[in-house]
This record gives sequence, C-alpha cells and structure tokens, in this order.
Amino acid sequence: MKRAAVIAAICGALVVSACSDHAQEDVSACSRPADESSRVETARSLVTVDASNFRTLIDYWAQDVVHREPVLTNTGRAEVAEYFAAMFSGSPYGFPLDRKVVVRDEVYKSREDGSMTYMATVQWSGTAGNDFFLQSGMSIVKFRPGEGCASYQRDYFTEGDSWWNIPAFKPGVEGLRNMYIAIFGLSLRCFDDDADGFAKYVSSLGCPLAGLDCNDFVFEINPAAMEIPGNGIDEDCDVATPFADPASQGFQ
Repeated sequence: MKRAAVIAAICGALVVSACSDHAQEDVSACSRPADESSRVETARSLVTVDASNFRTLIDYWAQDVVHREPVLTNTGRAEVAEYFAAMFSGSPYGFPLDRKVVVRDEVYKSREDGSMTYMATVQWSGTAGNDFFLQSGMSIVKFRPGEGCASYQRDYFTEGDSWWNIPAFKPGVEGLRNMYIAIFGLSLRCFDDDADGFAKYVSSLGCPLAGLDCNDFVFEINPAAMEIPGNGIDEDCDVATPFADPASQGFQ
C-alpha cells in the first residue's frame, strides 16, 4: 500500500510539474525571432496596427501581454484581440477604418539580461464622421529576455482628440477642456492646433481671428473658408451653409 501511495504521489507531482511546464510554454510561446532587428520590426508593426492587419499581428504579442491605452487595460492576447476587433468594427465610437499610424521617431535599447525596450513617437490620421483628424502620440513596447513577442505595450494618446468628432463624446470633452483653461487662467492664450488663427475652444480668447474652428486638425477648415457645396465637408464651420449631397440639399 505504501509503495502504491508513493508511486501515486510521484505521478501526481509529475503531472503537476508537466502542467506547470505546459502553462509556462503557453505563456512564452512565440514564433517571432528575438534578435534586436526582428524585435524592432515587431514593435514597429504593433504601434502602427490598423484595420487591415490587426488580425495577423495578434501573435506578435505574448500570450500574457499587458496592453494599456489611456482608458483601458487589456491583459492577455485574447483580450488584446477582442479590443482591436471592437475598435476596428466600424463603430462610430471606435478607431476609423482608414486610420493610419506613422512612426515619426523611434529609440530602443537591448539590455544585458536579454530584454529590450522600444519607444516611438507616432502620428495618427483618419476620418471621423465627415471630418479628418490628425493627432500625435507615443508608444512603448517591451520584450522579456530571450523572447520575440511583446510582453508589454503602452500607447499614449489624447483620447479627447480621438473623440473630438464623435457627437456623443465631443460636448463632454469640449466642456472639460474649456473648464480646464478657465480654472488655470489661460483664457488669454490662443489654443490653435492647425495655426489658422481661429481658436479651438470657446474659452480661448487670444487668437487673432474671431470665430470658433470646427476642425482644428486641418488648416483649410475654419470660419473664413469658402464652402464647397456637395462634398460632404463643412469647410466654413457653419452648418447653415449646405455642404452635403446636393440632392439632399436642394442644389440644382
């Protein structure tokens, strides 16, 4: 009986050990090479992910990756896949399907223990509703020793700029920013991202031209611009001026 118990105990320990080893293999399983140049390529792909390639890049993250952005944290490859599927679903609240991300600058460092950290400044662009948007951000990607898949990614961007052209979100974002400017006594400054002379916020009183810019990402869109009928773009920031399809606006 004792011998049988000992054998059972040994077998149990071997099973637990095997399961533990298998779990570890699942966590670190990655088909990506771990040399420095390959890691840089992997990281660059992850920070420029878009609607056309996010499904093919899922395996570039480690099984237990931690992915953070300004609002959400995704833990594990499955949650990251779910997150990007939702963001690129075509919902007006997600990422534009034509979103493009360009790396403006990048630095990386490999350490003696075999780990590596990659950092990049990026620029996003795309269409939200009928409006074009452009914003800057930064991403950090980390690799554990000897691994070619990213174990950590942090994307920094101004979520308010991403939400600026989403009708359900803009009033809240705009109200918070106007309050922020007023509280800190910055109302006499000109907040004008596209440098066309028109303020982005109603609380910004220091701009040289009167009027509120409805799209502060594009220089050619402002209250002084000439409206082009029928192109679906509100160039002069005046909804009373027809800009949609001529067939629906009474144009002949």
